Amino acid sequence: MTARVGESASTETLAGLLAAQAAADGSRMAIAFPDEELSFAELHAKADGMARALAANGIGPGDRVGIFMPNALEYIQLIFAVSLVGAQLVPINARFKRRELAHVIANSELAILFTSPAIPEVDFPGIVHDALQTLQTRPAVVIAGEALDAFVAAGASAPGVRPTGSADDVAVVLYTSGTAAAPKGCELTHRAVINAWRSYADGIGLAADTPLWAPCPLFHVGGIGPLTACVLRGATMVSAPHFVAADALEQIVDSGAVHLFPAFPAFTLGILRTPAYAPERLAHVRTVLNVAPPETEELIQSMLPEQAVLLNDFGMTEAAGIVTFTPVADSVHDRCRTNGLPFEGVEVRIAAEDGVTEVPPGVAGEIQFRGANALRGYLNEPEATAATIIAGGWVRTGDQGKLTDTGRLIYIARIKEILKVGGENVAPAEVEAWLSTHPAVAVAQIVGKPDDKYGEVPVAFVELLPGKDCTPDELIEHCRGQLANFKIPREVRFVTEWPMSATKIQKFRLRELV
Repeated sequence: MTARVGESASTETLAGLLAAQAAADGSRMAIAFPDEELSFAELHAKADGMARALAANGIGPGDRVGIFMPNALEYIQLIFAVSLVGAQLVPINARFKRRELAHVIANSELAILFTSPAIPEVDFPGIVHDALQTLQTRPAVVIAGEALDAFVAAGASAPGVRPTGSADDVAVVLYTSGTAAAPKGCELTHRAVINAWRSYADGIGLAADTPLWAPCPLFHVGGIGPLTACVLRGATMVSAPHFVAADALEQIVDSGAVHLFPAFPAFTLGILRTPAYAPERLAHVRTVLNVAPPETEELIQSMLPEQAVLLNDFGMTEAAGIVTFTPVADSVHDRCRTNGLPFEGVEVRIAAEDGVTEVPPGVAGEIQFRGANALRGYLNEPEATAATIIAGGWVRTGDQGKLTDTGRLIYIARIKEILKVGGENVAPAEVEAWLSTHPAVAVAQIVGKPDDKYGEVPVAFVELLPGKDCTPDELIEHCRGQLANFKIPREVRFVTEWPMSATKIQKFRLRELV
């Protein structure tokens, strides 16, 4: 894609986008949290202060900086500070526990890690401390609050930092669970992130000074993406540390948000089913993006005010968030029943079982894409990278779909066994491996059970060792503190024999049971 007027190559990094907005009109509102706001000039100044501190501590191009905390203004400031010094951002899922966190820290070879003070629900410093005990090489750790203030103050006298790096440098390493037993880090360049979210901004007509509500966590591409779109266009990102449906509804109303990016039914239906909701309260809303099956999309559209257009997409972390997107002008049928068209600069094809031969419209196969939004590779995972990025630069998604005669994508199902729980990827092998560490477990298998709120939730089928005994609650408790809550099975079913093919357990038969 070619740069637009005012979006020269020098601005094609995350930090460059922020610097350009601060210089153009720094008084515009950049971020609106429930009790705090920052203009573009203020955000740039905060990011610059943090960047000075990072540089004073030897953090520079190529280094990786981890963030393990819930959404916060400090989080957003750090995102741009990391970009300012040319380092790579590693946003870590705030639901991870010690085992998962230790893997990400080791795999990404973090130079420094920023985390949050303990809150009633999560002891972030405690989880970090426990994770570090298992590692030989440990990053420096800074806890938000007084420690972060002191960190920034210590670098106040350091020279100013100008945006460094290029569009093709890695901007962010986002971890996503694959078929392996541990999360993989998707290396996304500045070009990939900015192009994907420029396309979204163009698609909805995002304008300066326009509020866009985005509740997704910043460790998710659905959080960083809308933030990028807002900074690119000089719009205001409206968000909060945690999602509470009733509070979110009032924030949307009070902010006058024109565009909503809830992304997942848990957020969207959470608002629409709040007792205080009435369609007329969202009379200012023009677009709402939600990814769900057609029946759910049609339900949501019916609950929205007449002028609000429900949009759909097909995306993944490996695509910096978005591959296809439904145009605003499309019919309700196409917006609810398809996942839209590829953006400019992105190609989509459907491949046959051989993974290479392209099939014609109407025929189902594996969804593959290529373009500037594609990941560079999986960090320190050459075999996984080679299996995913194939000849011609095509990226295999492991998802099944088909194209219509008009080129619109229809997502059908996952070829892989990955579960999507409220928008989060869950690798069954990871959960199965942990359940198998219980002294009473012989074999464990995880499948997805349909769920109105989360899309699907994990269910465990377990065979116990001879002479051993265990209850479902004991196995669920075995997972707590070791796996993120969304990965923990919602129920456990014991079996004494498995549905088998010649050599493998037939998971589709297990899914039929739930």
